[in-house]
Amino acid sequence: MNEATSSPVEVRRLWPSDKELFRDHLLRLDPRSRHLRFGGGMSDDFLVHYAESCFGKGDLVYGAFIDGKMIGAAELRSNRAIWSEEAPFGRAIHAEAAFSVEESHRRRGIGEKLFKRILRAATNHGVETIEIVCLPENVGMQNLAKKFQAHFTFEENSLTGRLTARRPTALSLIREASGDALDLGAALFDAHWRAVAEAREKGA
Repeated sequence: MNEATSSPVEVRRLWPSDKELFRDHLLRLDPRSRHLRFGGGMSDDFLVHYAESCFGKGDLVYGAFIDGKMIGAAELRSNRAIWSEEAPFGRAIHAEAAFSVEESHRRRGIGEKLFKRILRAATNHGVETIEIVCLPENVGMQNLAKKFQAHFTFEENSLTGRLTARRPTALSLIREASGDALDLGAALFDAHWRAVAEAREKGA
């Protein structure tokens, strides 16, 4: 059993301080992974600019980590969602989800872990419908979405899967708020040690 399959996977919410980790993960995607994720062979410059745009008001990003290295990501983006601890009840919000996992870490349930976190967040923040757009050849993404009862239709050379989120409960809201607090603490801790490591490298 190698390191990639023996170490536990940790999933947490990403914050602006994690922007470089998210960017570096996207840059490590091989050409086929970039094609499946973005619908084309995106350049490094495109991915750098894309990462910069993913931490706005309507964006929610999660990362999957193995031994401190980010190897997967899930995004939930909406023009109307409010990603705070107060769910906007009664609002029929639609959001689009996207996923990426580095090739060497696939087929070990990482996508499913990320999907569950996205679904929980959507449930707690008034998202009614989650859309997953993928290429017809992205069978892995289609199979993952179908596990959560997403129904796909063909639209303009791509497949769009739609998943209806459940209503939030008191327990799900508590879990979301406490999880976000822990994730923010972890993000700040990671950012601190990255800064320390960079300072040491410059002083070496």
